[in-house]
Amino acid sequence: MSGKKRKRNSVDKTRQLARLLLWGLGIVLAVVFFAVVVATHNHKMEKLADNSAAIYQIHGIDVSHHQGKINWDKVCRATLHKKTISFVFVKCSEGKTKLDKFYKRNREEVRKHHLKFGAYHFFTPGCSPREQALLFIHNSGLKNGDLRPVLDVENKGKISKQQLIEDVLEWLKIVGKHYNCMPILYTSHTFRTHYLNDERISHYPFWKAHYQVGGIITGKNWTFCQYSRRGHVAGIKDGKNNYVDLNVFKNTPEDLAALTLGE
Repeated sequence: MSGKKRKRNSVDKTRQLARLLLWGLGIVLAVVFFAVVVATHNHKMEKLADNSAAIYQIHGIDVSHHQGKINWDKVCRATLHKKTISFVFVKCSEGKTKLDKFYKRNREEVRKHHLKFGAYHFFTPGCSPREQALLFIHNSGLKNGDLRPVLDVENKGKISKQQLIEDVLEWLKIVGKHYNCMPILYTSHTFRTHYLNDERISHYPFWKAHYQVGGIITGKNWTFCQYSRRGHVAGIKDGKNNYVDLNVFKNTPEDLAALTLGE
């Protein structure tokens, strides 16, 4: 190969490499820009939701092992929109075998501090709903005065929509029969509309995960609303850099009492 040809090939390769680097840089910048836009939009939406939560009188949180060891003395003294925390939902179980390692401690502490206590089960699609229900029943330790049990449904898994509906209903019926109540269903409005839009499910009290869409809290067909997953509460880690889910109850203290076991 002649020297000129080798030089020309070298220049062509350099140019190709430069073009590839420019394309790669462009893609990276586009991804970063998109991420910033999405994050900014989500922050604005969550700010709107947080502001709209201020009109409600009854506030609460939900926790799991993700919050670590909680200082419940500090939590009881904390306020959300100048209102003390009234209720706490605690993760008890998941699937047919998993138990939250902080559940028993959190349950004892919430009751000790005279907050309304509730327990939830994280549903695993494709896993026996009966076994999931029994795991929750055998480990929740719910008693009269506690809030009704909660089923947390967040994904469809690999099963059909109809199978998901039937499995969710089976869990709700087994647990409801055991505690003589209608359990509470937790999910997002979008997920409920797309995958759980069944008349039989619509009768159960709805705890709406609103943070996924953000904005002003709207709608009438909800009982509890989780309006932020990035709240800060004293007693949960340092109270400034660690997150906890924030919730409101739509109605009166008497209505909240009516949702407890034994009522």
